[in-house]
Amino acid sequence: MPQSSFNYEIVGTPQISDVSRTVRAGYSITFTNRWTEDNHPYEYPSRAHWSDFVYASHSAGYQMWCSGCFASAGVESIAEEGQTGTLIEEIEDEQVQGTVLDQVLGLFIPRATD
Repeated sequence: MPQSSFNYEIVGTPQISDVSRTVRAGYSITFTNRWTEDNHPYEYPSRAHWSDFVYASHSAGYQMWCSGCFASAGVESIAEEGQTGTLIEEIEDEQVQGTVLDQVLGLFIPRATD
């Protein structure tokens, strides 16, 4: 069975940053699948796949999601239908407000085992 993890690292103090928005920054995101037929056998779909991934670099003034909170329409749309458009619109609105610096739309993963 493949091992999986979604890893992130907070560098520095996330609430306070002295890095100018004009300075280029690089990010590395690792996604490893834990959703397999072996560890989720109940009603595992025959055509299991992952939807496009949406990433955003943002200030403390924006939260894409939080544990125990209601989902935004965009997060709900991805979770229930695999559609990213509403979340991308929400992120673009936040870019206008200055709470999101940039966003990336990841590629579709055609099989959940990839």
